[in-house]
Amino acid sequence: MSKKLKSAVHWIQYVFFSALGILARRLSEKSVYRMAHNIGDFLYETLKLRRKLVEKNLERAFPEKSPAERAQIAREVYHTQAINLVETLRMPLIRTKADAETLLEGDLSLIYEKSVNQGKGCLLVSAHFGNWETLALCGGLRLKPVVVITKAQSNKFIDRRMNEWRTLHGNRMVGMKQAPRECIRALRSGEVVCMLSDQSGPKDGYFMPFLNQDASVFLGAAVFALRCQVPLITIMPVRIADGKYRLLLEEIPTDDLTSSDADVKRLAERYIRAIESYIRRYPAQWFWLHNRWKRKRPLQNT
Repeated sequence: MSKKLKSAVHWIQYVFFSALGILARRLSEKSVYRMAHNIGDFLYETLKLRRKLVEKNLERAFPEKSPAERAQIAREVYHTQAINLVETLRMPLIRTKADAETLLEGDLSLIYEKSVNQGKGCLLVSAHFGNWETLALCGGLRLKPVVVITKAQSNKFIDRRMNEWRTLHGNRMVGMKQAPRECIRALRSGEVVCMLSDQSGPKDGYFMPFLNQDASVFLGAAVFALRCQVPLITIMPVRIADGKYRLLLEEIPTDDLTSSDADVKRLAERYIRAIESYIRRYPAQWFWLHNRWKRKRPLQNT
């Protein structure tokens, strides 16, 4: 596809994205969630968007479940992502701390105790679970503005608009290339940094079992936490109803670790195991449409 054609396609996608956003923000909450469930059914039943990939991933992750159980989870996965879409489009409607508390309930005292009250940095590790966009925006409103590590979307028009929404209330976005320098600076300055650590790592990265499959994982969160000597806390937004999430927080122990390569890997394994445990408890709330296990372990690492 030529550069001009690609740009034209991205512009059309952005126009559709913007129009859907206007509709989502004008509809009542009840209507917008009904629309989301209908979109989820359409993607699952009719369009079958990446359905084979989702079914294959679920079969490998949950061999103990029956085909009927996995099929039900798969359908709910599409509902989850459709809900994420309409909630993301409604982000400009989140204006106050009270709005954030309505959407995102849960006790943040662990972060205050370990970080904010001490003027110390903190690394929050999450995943493509629940609604991670709502987590960042509402978490920043409820706690204090946070630094969020983001990966740019291929559509630059949508990416620009998303970053406008993400930074509405003071959160700061940092791209993957700038992350090593900016994360360390922010953590040492007492800021709270949020990262999603469930995505596929590099092909020559560190491999470990994740949901019954060998997976390359990013070690960045472990490196930053140990080098800056700040607490690392997993933070997962569990959807408990339409428009309502409950935060689950867990401090991952680091007191017995140094910043050595071996300990970086040990810490990464700890938070990956924590993330995995939440996905197993609430499987429909993870982003199964991603080809998470596309990387294969190099032969010299076996």
